[in-house]
Amino acid sequence: QECCSKRSCLSYCLMADPAKDASNWTEHTHSDGRRYYYNKVTKASSWDKPECLKNADEKLNTTSWKEYKTADGRDYYYNPITKQSVWDMPIELKRLRGLAKEDESDDEKDKKKEEEKKEEWKTPEDRRNAFRELLEDKGVKSSMKWEEALKLIQDDRRFGALTAAGERKQAFAEYITQTKKREKEEEREKRKRAKDDFIEALQTWKDLKLTTRYKDTAEHFYNEEWFKLLEEDERVEVFDDFMDEHEQKAKEDRRKQRKEYVEKVKETYANHEKISVLSRWRDVQDALRDNEHFKWLSKLEALTSWEEWVLETEKSELKEKTKSKYRTERKNRDAFRDLLRQHGDEGKITSSTFWGDYAEKVVKDSRYIALISQPGSTPHDLFDDYQEELHDKYNQDKNKLKKLAKSKGLVITASSTWEWFNGELKDESIFKEIPSDHRKSMFESLVVKAKEAEEDAEKVAKKNRKKFVELLQKSREVTAKTSYEKAGKLLGSSPAWEAMDDATRRQCYDIFVDQLKIQAGTKEDAVEEDEDAKKKKKEGKTTKKRKQDEEEEEPPKKTKKKKEEPSKDEEETTKKKPKKK
Repeated sequence: QECCSKRSCLSYCLMADPAKDASNWTEHTHSDGRRYYYNKVTKASSWDKPECLKNADEKLNTTSWKEYKTADGRDYYYNPITKQSVWDMPIELKRLRGLAKEDESDDEKDKKKEEEKKEEWKTPEDRRNAFRELLEDKGVKSSMKWEEALKLIQDDRRFGALTAAGERKQAFAEYITQTKKREKEEEREKRKRAKDDFIEALQTWKDLKLTTRYKDTAEHFYNEEWFKLLEEDERVEVFDDFMDEHEQKAKEDRRKQRKEYVEKVKETYANHEKISVLSRWRDVQDALRDNEHFKWLSKLEALTSWEEWVLETEKSELKEKTKSKYRTERKNRDAFRDLLRQHGDEGKITSSTFWGDYAEKVVKDSRYIALISQPGSTPHDLFDDYQEELHDKYNQDKNKLKKLAKSKGLVITASSTWEWFNGELKDESIFKEIPSDHRKSMFESLVVKAKEAEEDAEKVAKKNRKKFVELLQKSREVTAKTSYEKAGKLLGSSPAWEAMDDATRRQCYDIFVDQLKIQAGTKEDAVEEDEDAKKKKKEGKTTKKRKQDEEEEEPPKKTKKKKEEPSKDEEETTKKKPKKK
C-alpha cells in the first residue's frame, strides 16, 4: 500500500509539473532568427525544444545533433559538442529516421565522383589545405591536444597529404591558433549580441520600474542564454546605462505630459464658473477635486499652475485696460487734430499764428480740456505739428507756383509787379488751387529772392572786374598799344580773364588801355618841357657872358644892362610857371 501511494504521489507530481505541459509553452523567434521557447508558468526560456513539444522523429533523436530553423524558415543542424553547424541532415539523424540507405548510396556516388574528379596534390600549399580541411571536417576543437586529434584524423586518406610528422604538427598548431582566434571573435560577437538581447529584454519587461534594482533583474533573467554569456561587471554596466537612459526618458515623458496637463488645468480655471483670480486656493481644490488632470498633478505642481494662471490673467486684464486707456487717449488727440484742421480751413490758423493767441480761443473747448488732462502730447505740441504741416504745404505750393511760372516763361525780377504776375497766371488751375493770401506772399518772397540774386550777381561782377583789372596791372606784357585780341592770347588761360563775359571784359580792357595812353602822353610832355628848360638855361648863360664882355668894352652902358637883365630873368620865371602847372 505504501508503494502504491508513493507511485500515485509521483504520478501526481509529474502531472502537476508545468514544464511538461505542452499548453504552457509558446514558440518565439529571436532578433537573429533563432527560435526559442518560453514557459508562461515557470517564466523559463529555452533554446532547446521541450520534450512535450517534440514529434515522434525528434523524440527518437539520441544523437548530439539538434535541429533549428533560420528566420527565413530554412532548417539547419547544430552539434553543441563539436560546435559545428550544417545545412544538410547529418548521417546519424538520417539513420534514425530511415533515410540512411538512400543517403549512403548518394554519398557513395558523390565519393566516386569526387575521387574521379580529385587530382593528386601537386604543391605543398595544396597538401596543407587538404590537411586543414581534414581537421575541420573531423571537428577538431581548439582545446584538443595533438594526441587527441590524431585519433580522429589518422584513418582519413587526407592524413597522408603531409608525409612528415613535423609538418602535420605545425599545420595542426596553425589550425588551433586560427580556430582560437575565430572562436574569440565569435565569442565577442555573441557577447555583443548578448548585450543587445539584455537591453531588448529590459525594454519589453513589463514589471520594470524606476526603482528596480540589478538584483531584481538578475533573479528574473538568470536562466537566459544571453545572461550567462555576460560577465557580472558587464551585466551591471549594461543595466546601469539602461536605467539612466530609462530614467531620463521617463522624466522627459512626464515633463511633456505635465506641460499638457497644466495647460488643460489652466483652461479649466478659466472656464469654471466658480473660479476667478480672487478665489482662495482651498476653494479651487474643492471645486476640482474630481478633475482627472488636476488629480494627476502633484500638490506643488497644481499650486504652481494656479499661481501662474492668476498672474497671467492679471497681466491680460491689465494689458486690456491699458489698451483701452491708450485707445481713449489716441481718440482725444485725433479729435484735437481735427479741430486744428477745421480752424485751419476756416482761416483761424495760419503759419504765422502764435500759440498764445490761439489757446485763448479754444481754452473752453471740450476737446482741448480732454487733451490737457492726459499724459503724452500736449495741445501746444499738436499745434506746433500742425503749423509744420502748414509750412510744408506752403513750401509745396510755392514749388508748384515756381514750376508754373517757369513753364509759362515768366521771369521774376526785382521790378516785377503783382498785377502783372496775377494777370499772367489767373486762369491756371494750379494757381487757383493755392489760397489767395498765399499767392501774393509767395510772389513777394520770389521778388525778394530775385533782388537778393541781383545784388549777389552785382557783387560777384564787381569782384570779377576788380580781379580783371589787377590781372592787367600785374601783367607787364600789356601796354597802351596792345590789342584786345593779343591780350586774350596772353591772359586767356587766367581764371580772372575767364570769370567775366566778353562784352564786360572788352569794356574794362578799353578803359584800362585808355588810362595807359593818358599816362604815356603826360610823361612825353614832361620830358619835352625838361629839354626846353635845359636849352633856355644854356642860352641864358651864353647871353650873360656876352653882356659881361660888352660891359668891359662900354662901361657907361653897364647900368642899363643891369636893369635889363632882371627883366630877362622875370621872363624866364614867367615861362617856367606854366611848366610847373
